[in-house]
Amino acid sequence: MTYTSLHRALGLPAGSVTEEMIAAAVIAQVAEAEDLDWKATVDEVKDGREFAKDVAAMANTAGGVIVFGVSEDGHDQADELVGIADPRPLVQSLRGKAGMVRPFIPALRVRSVPLVSKPGRHLIVVEVPRSPEAPHLVPLAKDLKDSWGYPRRRGSDTDWLGESDLAVAYAGRFSRRRAAEDHLTTLSTDLSERLLHLPSSIWVVVTTACSVPSVADTANAVDPNTVEPSLQEALPLLPEAVVREYLDGGTGRPRIGLRRAVVSTDITYTGQSRRGHLELLHDGAFAGALNMAHLDETVNGLRYLVQVRLQRAVRDMVTVAALHAQRRQADGVLQARVGIAVPGPETVGHVPAVALTHQLYMMSDPQPVSGSITLATVLPVMSEAPLADLVSSEESRRQFIEQLTLDLVHQFAVASLVPGT
Repeated sequence: MTYTSLHRALGLPAGSVTEEMIAAAVIAQVAEAEDLDWKATVDEVKDGREFAKDVAAMANTAGGVIVFGVSEDGHDQADELVGIADPRPLVQSLRGKAGMVRPFIPALRVRSVPLVSKPGRHLIVVEVPRSPEAPHLVPLAKDLKDSWGYPRRRGSDTDWLGESDLAVAYAGRFSRRRAAEDHLTTLSTDLSERLLHLPSSIWVVVTTACSVPSVADTANAVDPNTVEPSLQEALPLLPEAVVREYLDGGTGRPRIGLRRAVVSTDITYTGQSRRGHLELLHDGAFAGALNMAHLDETVNGLRYLVQVRLQRAVRDMVTVAALHAQRRQADGVLQARVGIAVPGPETVGHVPAVALTHQLYMMSDPQPVSGSITLATVLPVMSEAPLADLVSSEESRRQFIEQLTLDLVHQFAVASLVPGT
């Protein structure tokens, strides 16, 4: 959600920029600030490097909004709502110019806002998130290989980061990445307490969080009388969904948790799940686990995991996680951690190894995938992708999920995924 000095000046909560807001800003003569920039026309950034610099400067500082179609009075204050005709090609052009920023800012939005008060004219609003990938750099010359700089906002002006500033900025980026990894690990660890660990259990665990989380306090109350919305939205996208099978046919009713909705097939009075458990946090994060053990007991000292069901479990939970993050209006990059959790010796004594099998329908005598190895421990894998891509593009989502799943099955010395899942 966007919240800038424009919202503060008008006494408004976080939210998208509207015509009414800009009209009120003109009347109030709201001034430019570190996170607010007025521009009368797109001609002010005809040079793509200038626009890229403006975008990167905000992303490197506190994020903000650039509004095209509002003139200034000479003192950086909003003066007149002039609007822009035929914004569509300009919106596309600005998106292309923003691509000059490195690394790319995935949560950047460029959109047009029609002006009811001026038929045929629009505002173009550029919403720049405070980027967890800062510092961002932009080209200083026409030749992109020539020289680069790191801009920042200082009040309503833009200048450049110096050497010591860059050292601090990069240290901040690496610290945020470590914190993100630690957050996903903590979600997974906390989730483990809600899972029933039997000798044959093989829990596929997915935790996700966005680099730009939602404001948790804006969440609607959990309604235990309706299907969890993100789960309901995901099921039509998931042929042969295991999440449907493991969570009461996908009709599981959520219950209230600590700043989250919980969907679980838990055992009465224990709070532990034998088959499936999902937690959809109000800030857009997700923690889920499905027990994908093929049989209720070990066979020849091994726990068997059907590869196609592993693939579907990862697919189902990542899809629900992405749709949940979008519904909660989280943004930026979706960071995901996927693991295979089995009970340790402190829980069940002897720890049987895990084997992958391609035998989907069988009652006994399963066989590992030819040439594969068995594992007592499977290392968790991590990846990230722009949330907007995962939600809007089935192909982007498929590639993201396949890479995560491949990183798991490669540990079993299995070279490829089972097609068609």
